[in-house]
Amino acid sequence: MRLPLSSPLLESFLVLARELNFSRAADLLHITQPALTKRIQNLESLLGQSLLIRQYGALELTESGRILQRYGAALEHQETELLASLVGERTGQIAGFFRIVTFSSALRPIVLPALGHLLRANPKMSCHAFKAEVEVLHEMLIDGKVDFCISLSECERAGIENVQIGIERDVLIESSRYSERGSCYIDHDPRDNFTEKFFLSQTGSTVPRMERAYFDDIYGLIDAVSEGVGRAVVPVHLLRPDMDVRVVPGFRPFEVPVFLHYHHQPYYTRLQQAVIETLLLHCPPLLRTDRIGVPAGGAVADDALMAAQSRQRQRAQQ
Repeated sequence: MRLPLSSPLLESFLVLARELNFSRAADLLHITQPALTKRIQNLESLLGQSLLIRQYGALELTESGRILQRYGAALEHQETELLASLVGERTGQIAGFFRIVTFSSALRPIVLPALGHLLRANPKMSCHAFKAEVEVLHEMLIDGKVDFCISLSECERAGIENVQIGIERDVLIESSRYSERGSCYIDHDPRDNFTEKFFLSQTGSTVPRMERAYFDDIYGLIDAVSEGVGRAVVPVHLLRPDMDVRVVPGFRPFEVPVFLHYHHQPYYTRLQQAVIETLLLHCPPLLRTDRIGVPAGGAVADDALMAAQSRQRQRAQQ
């Protein structure tokens, strides 16, 4: 016997699962908080499963709740696709909304150019693209807060697809204008250990003694290096000739694979297929695994860096 999932119950759960706050969800649904609580209780009674738990004062989804949220999200995507076809759209364009999250050095140079291509071709498609800390990216996808995720490591959770879309090459840079604070190294925050990983990739065992500074935004971090605040490990694809920074010699590029993640499902809508194909085909050349030709232990073969170093040599001769 099939259990009927009424639209009000499912809609209420999906809003609450997204907000993880009864008050905000009730406001969005234009109902009272007790009414929302009653709907969730009725849904849990109908399914015979707990969908939400309070953990350390916060609201979290149970595993059953996550499964239901993914079902609801898939249903919304399919409904959008169905309605677009029923109202007579024959332009071949794709309609719908999706959410994607990634790390700071990928949003502007990787995600935006690729999605710009897709969104220009499909005016009725929209998205929410944003950045988050590396350590929470996988959990955001698992918790159903986003539809797609781009990260620097494979997600080991069952049911998550891991598709490598390229390689990020990281180099150590310093200011080309100032020589002070060479022992200071900059990261995003005190939890960020990327600088340590860079040095361990070079030596296998040792990390130099260092002073620390922190700048949350990756472009602010590069600006801080330019101003002589310290050195930093940054992706080579972010560097431009007009930046007052240079690559510190004697270090190999630290290569980190870049992955696209999404939930595995038996049916993918046209929108989902289009997002996946676009990110696979239109990521910038510096990230494409078939375009990277840096030999092990060799210099970073990048026109922007070569131009920046040439400009620095010209300054030194003046």
